[in-house]
Amino acid sequence: MADWLYIIVSVVIAAFVGGVTNHFAIKMLFHPRNPIMIGKRRVPFTPGLIPKRREDIAESLGNVVSEYLVTTEGLQEMVLRPEFRSQAEEKLGALLSRWANSSMTIKEAALLLWTEEEWESVKSKSASALGEILQYGFRHAWQKYDWEQRPLKSMVPGWSEENRQMWSEAAANAILEAVAEELLSSQGQRLLAKMASGLVDNTGGFLGTMAAIFMDEEKLVQKLTPTLVRALQGDEARSKVASAIKDRLETYGEKSVGELFSSLMGSDPEAWIGMKLQELPLNAWITKAENVGIASLIAPWLRQAEAAVPALADRMLHLIARIIPPAMKAVKLPQLVQEQVQKFPVERLEEVILSVSGKEFRAITWLGVLLGGMIGLIQSLMLLWVGR
Repeated sequence: MADWLYIIVSVVIAAFVGGVTNHFAIKMLFHPRNPIMIGKRRVPFTPGLIPKRREDIAESLGNVVSEYLVTTEGLQEMVLRPEFRSQAEEKLGALLSRWANSSMTIKEAALLLWTEEEWESVKSKSASALGEILQYGFRHAWQKYDWEQRPLKSMVPGWSEENRQMWSEAAANAILEAVAEELLSSQGQRLLAKMASGLVDNTGGFLGTMAAIFMDEEKLVQKLTPTLVRALQGDEARSKVASAIKDRLETYGEKSVGELFSSLMGSDPEAWIGMKLQELPLNAWITKAENVGIASLIAPWLRQAEAAVPALADRMLHLIARIIPPAMKAVKLPQLVQEQVQKFPVERLEEVILSVSGKEFRAITWLGVLLGGMIGLIQSLMLLWVGR
């Protein structure tokens, strides 16, 4: 055989062997997918590398994802980026605008999330939870701040000599004006007539008899009414009533809230207030509130809400950033990735890898052809040189 022909044949055969070897080496990553048995013995290199080491690959991939790809620090950094904050502000602003222009009521919005039966259950649970919150909040504050033992003056804002005088005068004016209005009313006139009649009946002797004969009760009431009204509207009456109220305020101010409550209500204040909180019609309030339009709730505060969107977005993102570490720990990302990889079909995994690395695998095959050809050329040249 001619030397040149021998060299070409050697190069072609070596290149073919190199290409076929690399091609089958790549195929053996995925094939065969199941072990091949001859009798009780398993054929070497079956199944392929990836099917055989699937659990190890899944575990390693889970560790890589959790330690290098999806890390707590990386997620926190992403959440706190300015562009992410801008997107959050934009979304919150759009949501606020949509709600402000919405014609839906609270119930209609709720029915987008729940069915009618579920919404009724949510209302009932909300009323129950709100009642428990009110009970707990009141009892906690009552015991924490020792309201029962604290004097009234320590709990009333602005308790001072000047304010007590002002409150007393205002109360005296209100009381005297109410009394004067009552006397001028038809009911008040009847009361005065009854009082005049009783006064005459209680007057004994000759004077009583003469008064009963000559006195006209209606005229007496007509004459007494202006006099009484002027007396009630006079400075002396106002001063005396205001002084009496002020003295009573000073007395009450030194007493404890519990003592005042017990004297007014005749029961333990904590138990009484707790009972009244239980009697609140929370279900009726919630039912009434569900017919309120969302836009009507937002409209009075729209400008303030729009101005608060950036701060709200920032707080939300910082809250999310603080939640990420415990959430990542609770999710157990390595185990989650491992489970998902183990469930992933090998056929689909092969398609994904070949779609991404198909060109590189073909390049490896042709690299085998090139290296095989070079080895065949060198080998043929060496054999020809040795033969000579």
